[in-house]
Amino acid sequence: MKRYLLWLALGAALNGQGLWERRAPYPIEATEVSAAALNGRIYALCGLLPNGRNTGALYIYDPYRDEWSEGPPVPIDGGADHCNVAAANGKLYVLGAMRSGSAEGNTYEYDPAARRWSMVARMGEPRGASGVAAIGNKIYVAGGLAGTAPVNTFEVFDTDTRQWSRLAPMPTVRDHLTAQAVGGKFYAIAGRVGAENLRTNEEYDPSSNTWRSRTPIPTARGGLGSGTLRGRIQVFGGEGNSGRPEQTFEQHEEYDPVSDTWGALALMTAPRHGLYGATLDGRIFTPSGGPRQGATFSNSNEAFFLPLPDAPAIRDLRNAASFTTDLAPGTIVALLGSNLSQGEQELSRFPVPTTMNLTTVRVNGTAVPLLYVSRNQINFQLPYSLFPGPIFVTVSHVTSASATFNAADATATAPGLFALSGNGEGQGAVRVAGTGLIARVAGDGISRAARRGEIVEIYATGLGRLDFPPRPSDPAPSDPPARTVEIPEVMIGGVRAEVLYSGLTPGAIGLYQINARIAANAQTGAAVPVNIRIGAKMGNPVTIAVVE
Repeated sequence: MKRYLLWLALGAALNGQGLWERRAPYPIEATEVSAAALNGRIYALCGLLPNGRNTGALYIYDPYRDEWSEGPPVPIDGGADHCNVAAANGKLYVLGAMRSGSAEGNTYEYDPAARRWSMVARMGEPRGASGVAAIGNKIYVAGGLAGTAPVNTFEVFDTDTRQWSRLAPMPTVRDHLTAQAVGGKFYAIAGRVGAENLRTNEEYDPSSNTWRSRTPIPTARGGLGSGTLRGRIQVFGGEGNSGRPEQTFEQHEEYDPVSDTWGALALMTAPRHGLYGATLDGRIFTPSGGPRQGATFSNSNEAFFLPLPDAPAIRDLRNAASFTTDLAPGTIVALLGSNLSQGEQELSRFPVPTTMNLTTVRVNGTAVPLLYVSRNQINFQLPYSLFPGPIFVTVSHVTSASATFNAADATATAPGLFALSGNGEGQGAVRVAGTGLIARVAGDGISRAARRGEIVEIYATGLGRLDFPPRPSDPAPSDPPARTVEIPEVMIGGVRAEVLYSGLTPGAIGLYQINARIAANAQTGAAVPVNIRIGAKMGNPVTIAVVE
């Protein structure tokens, strides 16, 4: 079960099947950027910049936090564009590229653990703007531009031996194509020769070193991206005679290799060319790309989702601190179920979204702020304005929704104390005030026992009404802070503690905080009980360490 300790963590459009979701923008405006998924991250690199120069910058996207970071640049002097990029064998590879109209043929390997690039080989025919895909530990590179000339050269790089081998040439000469591997076969799709966009779809079988033609893609285009979901290939974007003023394609088409048929998916919400697709945890990410034909630039970053095979289902709702069914206005809730979301994501910035990973929770018909989503759990906050009484909850993901779940009626207060165990038991999420240290006995540099007479910060949820509640998606204010209408009774070590503050933790969402002074005659020990009562409700007991 997902632990909810927020104080440790914080200081679409529908046109066919599936949905697109806007994600954190790419760190720079660029085009002809390449990308691959590796070890739970998206690695995006190379590209052409608005000043006409190339870049070798490497940016790493974390879908869980919806954040970008920067890695060491590709060691190509002056950078490159149209890089041939893939991931295999736990490493990231650049296998040819373009530089000022000439081809770069070196093969570079990036080790994410060491954060280091190495030049490991040289391809037989240097080129960029190729179709690239990995099958196991081998990376296949089809066609592309060898300088200014399109080619049908087809080579494979073995990441174990670090050797290149020439294979049967691709039947159709082309560049700016896209490629994917499904079911042990390699598919080279679309592309162009000069100004002519192609519908070509060719399949390569590594077991026989042979090619065959398959059903052409419905929309001819070049400079497009692609990904794979559920054994099928999704192809999107590109440039050419699209019928749009920008001359970029919004069409998003899916190929099923088993039936050799194409179908339409949701149109791109930000049509672009000069982009890759990178598939991770059932989502295709599409960083950067040009919004208009030619050398145009953007920092767009979107993710595409298909609906999960089964609709979301809610099993239970629990107070995220106590894990009881007690709920009150403002309470952080752990919703448990199945098919709730594709992949994981947690809150990383404000304002708090009501849709995350294309999942939305509605309480009594109103979308609520989301703090964490995954396939089997969602953490969200009940509205501060919720009245005691019935709670009806639904979850929607992409284009399907759950049945309505009838939770236990909300009460005026439902105190839950957070524990480091994540299940509401044992050592509490309690700090020694002014130190940032957890009130426990541990020689870990982040903990120490509280002393009699010291003030501790007790973190909780469900403490009920506030004098000045913030807006649902905003962090709690600090000047003045939002205080609880009712003052809790706090017992530490069997003795009443003096309550100095009870209200929201400034800067957090739905997280309440009680500042209380430990009595001079409180019990001491490594597991001293902490209990609170607010209104008519008792909270779950937790423990802290107290010394003389």
